[in-house]
Amino acid sequence: MATKLIAVRRPTQHERSKHHAEVVFVRQDEHGREVKVYGARCYESWEQWGAQFEVLCENVTAIERWRHREGVEL
Repeated sequence: MATKLIAVRRPTQHERSKHHAEVVFVRQDEHGREVKVYGARCYESWEQWGAQFEVLCENVTAIERWRHREGVEL
């Protein structure tokens, strides 16, 4: 499954409460559907969840940049 990162944003209050997310990555698949990947810092690294394994793999670079604040604006 190939997806494209279309947004990186702060979680809504609902997402923060329900998913305990610190960040939300919105990706779009080849059919135009949006897929949300939730992420958070975890000790000296990060964790992400909320999507299929393949999408999470595609999101590694984005969450790594977010973790180190390299060009990812919120």
